[in-house]
Amino acid sequence: MRARLLFALSAALAAVLALSACSGAPEKPAERTELRIGLIANLSGPPRFDAHELALARVAQVNAAGGVEVGGRRLPVRLMVADNAGQVEQSMAAVTRLVQQERVSAVIGPYLSREALPVAASLEALRVPMITPTASNPAVTKGRKFVFRMCQLDSDQGVVLSRVVHSTLGLRRAAVLYDESDAYSAGLAGFFRAAFAPLPGAAVTMVPYASGTQDFLPQLSRAMAAGAQLLFLPNFPGDLALQLPQARAAGFSGLFLGSDSWDSDRDFHALPEAQGALYTTNFSAEGVDPALLVRAQALASRPGLSLVQNHVLTLDALELLLDTASRTGSTDPVSLRSGLAAVRGFQGLTGELSFNEDGDPARTVFLVVIEGGERRLRARLDPPASGEPR
Repeated sequence: MRARLLFALSAALAAVLALSACSGAPEKPAERTELRIGLIANLSGPPRFDAHELALARVAQVNAAGGVEVGGRRLPVRLMVADNAGQVEQSMAAVTRLVQQERVSAVIGPYLSREALPVAASLEALRVPMITPTASNPAVTKGRKFVFRMCQLDSDQGVVLSRVVHSTLGLRRAAVLYDESDAYSAGLAGFFRAAFAPLPGAAVTMVPYASGTQDFLPQLSRAMAAGAQLLFLPNFPGDLALQLPQARAAGFSGLFLGSDSWDSDRDFHALPEAQGALYTTNFSAEGVDPALLVRAQALASRPGLSLVQNHVLTLDALELLLDTASRTGSTDPVSLRSGLAAVRGFQGLTGELSFNEDGDPARTVFLVVIEGGERRLRARLDPPASGEPR
């Protein structure tokens, strides 16, 4: 974990130094004849993110209507998409291209915390605003002025999940199976433990595993030996597709509890072992204004596409940038950053959004249950109150 973090930070520093050494001066705001927005995502997988397809369709709509009004002019919008293939090195290469060559005014993405951490450090130094739709590790935005996020923080998610387990379900013995080298998985596992362990009668067993593990029987045996009533799995679908069947085959009969990573690819939801599992997400179709949902669904290039949080949080990030450019009357990155920091009560697909001083929203999230391969809304979960332990 430490080696990966040091590598990521070194990559971020190298990218900043490389950009600073370039001789080309940044384009002046007044000379810009279009609003350019970058989007960095893993388009190759796994996990593959396809929200850019809806974002491109939305940009086409805006341009067909004459563009976005900025400072009394109507400017076309260009969305510059970069595939990072889920790699830190390619994420940093995307920053270089988008900022220095394409001269974007802002960046949407990356989506995973392990990619977003070094990109956030680089864009902060370059003074270009970044909005990540789903990177939920608190360190992505903490102490930064140019970095924002659309989703709930892992620290908050750990609190609301512990509430569900202890107060709503009445369970006391939990085991957490997590990828020790992944910033999202390990971070959320730690936040859940910190929130759950102090509760009356609660006991939690932490069971780490190495990235690339295929046989989880040793870890699952530890969890069952501890008498776990539930298994919390803050992991990604590729691992979940192995872990759920292996856990049942090993004799675990308790509850599977997941996090918002379970929404990134729903193919594993069809597994018999996934039925009855609970997880949290930033988006539920049952909790959205139907008119807004229809508009978002119309952007899908594939008929019947089931919208997930990656889709709607990306669309909300895009709309927020368009709105901010109009409000500030500028495409200048620094002006856009000031406009984003002042956002209060923005109404998006995922509800009302306001940013705090760290660029984070206080979000109500949704608890869903998998039934018949589909997810059903179980409850709305309020964010932790101010001052509540995290």
